[in-house]
Amino acid sequence: MELIELQNIWQQYDKKISENMSLNKEILRRMLQSKPEKMITRIKLKAGFTLILPMVMIPFIMVRNVVFRDEISFYMGIVLFGSFALITYYWAIRYYLLINKVNFNNPVTLLKKDIKHVEKYKIKITKFGYLFAPFGMTGVFLMANIPILSKHSILPITLILLVFLSSIYITFKYSIIERFAKINKEIEEIEKLESE
Repeated sequence: MELIELQNIWQQYDKKISENMSLNKEILRRMLQSKPEKMITRIKLKAGFTLILPMVMIPFIMVRNVVFRDEISFYMGIVLFGSFALITYYWAIRYYLLINKVNFNNPVTLLKKDIKHVEKYKIKITKFGYLFAPFGMTGVFLMANIPILSKHSILPITLILLVFLSSIYITFKYSIIERFAKINKEIEEIEKLESE
């Protein structure tokens, strides 16, 4: 009789220990999940801000600095800048929709796949954005009737190019790649926990 009671008590303790282990594991998972979730939330907010900012800034800048002229250069500027603005805005919308699909309630493998997809898309649109940015800038110069190839514009254009090139370096080195590397590292911690 005592042996059976001891076995029952032992089984109850085993059950409590396994419940505590699973509870501790879930608490640890949530703690590990909170950091990448906050990072993704910041990225979502930044992507949403990127959608709103052009709606506010472009009309304000255009009304103040652009005088409508009936010249070919003005129309070329509209086409160049308009094409650049529409394409990059379309990419921003797609990026916003893509980042909002990331759901931390999904299994870790699906979460990693979604984040990798977002990272690849962000790198792709950033590369194309930097490739097409000179066309957009040329369009602005043409619309605002700013001479591009004159003695007075050499210094400002040189400064714009230096800022542009340093922006490319900083964006790819520190902004995109490093941010997603941190997120992926945090998610790998969750994956390790779940595999134990």
